[in-house]
Amino acid sequence: MFGKKFKFSKKPLALTAKSDIVPVMKTTTQHTIDLLPANPVHLASALTGKTVVYENFHNKSAVADPRKRTFKIKSVEDISVSQATGNRYVTAKVQDLDDGGESKYRNLIVEGISIVV
Repeated sequence: MFGKKFKFSKKPLALTAKSDIVPVMKTTTQHTIDLLPANPVHLASALTGKTVVYENFHNKSAVADPRKRTFKIKSVEDISVSQATGNRYVTAKVQDLDDGGESKYRNLIVEGISIVV
């Protein structure tokens, strides 16, 4: 059994088998519609105490990156739906991490909340 010699291919390993071409994965932004619950009570409990990155669709910020802000949500005061646009809004007391940790109230569009940590 040990006396047999094995025949090995002298070709490099990369040439012995056809390699499959793997397409590059496309990165997509996950929207919060899938991540955050639709129920207002569950939404409030999911956001309270979390740090979120918020993408501002309408106004440019004078403090940080014009489109993205970082907030730590201390408490959720109200969840409402706009009659004109149909957007869901969260009125929350937040700690603005981009503005030195100052506490303030903000109306955030739920679809703009991209990361919940």
